[in-house]
Amino acid sequence: MMNRSRSLPPPKFHFPKRLLHLAFACAGLVMLLTALAWAQASQVDQSFTHALELHRSGDLKGAAREYRAVLAADPTRVDARSNLGAVLANMGRYAEAIEQYRLTLRAAPPAAAVHLRVNLALAYYKSFQIVEARDELSRLYAEHSADLNATMLLADCHLRLGEYKQVIELLTPLEPEPSNNRAIPYMLGMAYIRDGQVAAGQQRLDRILRDGDSAEGRFLLATGFLMAKDFPSAVKAFARAIELNPNLPSLQSFYGMALLATGDADAAAQAFRNELAANPNDYDANFQLASILAHRRQFEAALPLLGRAVEVRPGAAEARAALSNALQGKGPPSVSTGGVRIGAMAPGFTLAWHGLPGRMALSEFRGRKPVVLVFGSYTCPNFRSQAGALNALYDKYHDQVAFALIYIREAHSAGQWQSTMNEREGITMQPARDISEKHGHAGVCLRKLKIRFPAAVDGLDGKVETAYEGWPSRAYLVSADGRIAFNRRLGELDFDPAELEAAIRKELSKRVARR
Repeated sequence: MMNRSRSLPPPKFHFPKRLLHLAFACAGLVMLLTALAWAQASQVDQSFTHALELHRSGDLKGAAREYRAVLAADPTRVDARSNLGAVLANMGRYAEAIEQYRLTLRAAPPAAAVHLRVNLALAYYKSFQIVEARDELSRLYAEHSADLNATMLLADCHLRLGEYKQVIELLTPLEPEPSNNRAIPYMLGMAYIRDGQVAAGQQRLDRILRDGDSAEGRFLLATGFLMAKDFPSAVKAFARAIELNPNLPSLQSFYGMALLATGDADAAAQAFRNELAANPNDYDANFQLASILAHRRQFEAALPLLGRAVEVRPGAAEARAALSNALQGKGPPSVSTGGVRIGAMAPGFTLAWHGLPGRMALSEFRGRKPVVLVFGSYTCPNFRSQAGALNALYDKYHDQVAFALIYIREAHSAGQWQSTMNEREGITMQPARDISEKHGHAGVCLRKLKIRFPAAVDGLDGKVETAYEGWPSRAYLVSADGRIAFNRRLGELDFDPAELEAAIRKELSKRVARR
């Protein structure tokens, strides 16, 4: 892996420019058709010549007007219709360009069809109709020996659609290309890493990094960290890639996913919006931003994003399920990951209360009442963000249910990696050197967050935290018979207070039924 402290020269090649060059080549490709001659009336020929002059001079509106005049007089003019498609594409009017290219293909001679289909695929791609672009390029690739640019564009379509094995199959034969072409190892590395073949992706990453620091290399590096669940390292590497080239496709989307994993949902949402501003068809940005909005009950804003996610990847079951839930006014279902499984006996423990006499023994609640155990620390952004909801549940049920904060080691203590939320809010705390200092941290947490339920402090050995897999933050409901009835991490998309309340009500109803 590369040491970030090294000062390296910027790369001479950025992959996205390759696609831009390909897009700019669109006009040049179609202009080849103008050499084809069809007998026409002299007036129509003069109009066509005038349209060409306007086209070459950059007067796209004038050229479009003249090409349409030619077609009004002679609808069979393939050259005029093809050039009109090019003008419309250059003006960003992709739907109209697609229509003209498709009409042209019906009458174009075989020699011109290949160039037209490339241009049609480009228009689809530029209008974010990635599935259509992929299908057109796939047919072209199967029927003809496609050039490198068209092949790379097809690979990019596969990558955007999550079809990683197709990228690997398509680009592996091209790897012996000259070493100054970073696009091939970059796209192959990205496909391997996203397909779970991290070692193969790392080989391509090393090849890129040997040539100096680059956005492509940092993107690959960060994606590897993300797959390995080293979220702090992923955030750093993605941020560096953005410094080098913020316009790298899908970069902001992956940065958002790393931020979300560290608990910074607001910054993640902004990263997803940044991606969608440049690429409205990015699946992950649409789906993840919609998930955040739906979890916050902002369904009106979430629905169009989920609709787009389903359009981009029709086979994505998660997007279809989320869309169905949002249409019914339901947020995404939270999932229990890690920790003590539901139905298992809760590990017993005894800890000192903070600021209260005596000790908390979990066994004392057995047969008496359910217990909500909240594991967290002041430097955990996820715990802080859920403090208000947990207080509200305490206020509502504290007569029937016991609540306790189990104060564990700091999620982001000073001298270690700091979350982006903590940096924004100016929150820092030294790691506790002894149990007295850890009690002091617990007191700060209770005061700052106005936690209304008591706290017990885990020992410096972290035995209770380990037994419950409570770090960095997690909530449990332990039933009156000592079994786990609810278990969720406190992340933005993991924890829904309504689900904890439903579990509490279910346990209370069981007790009433037994009486």
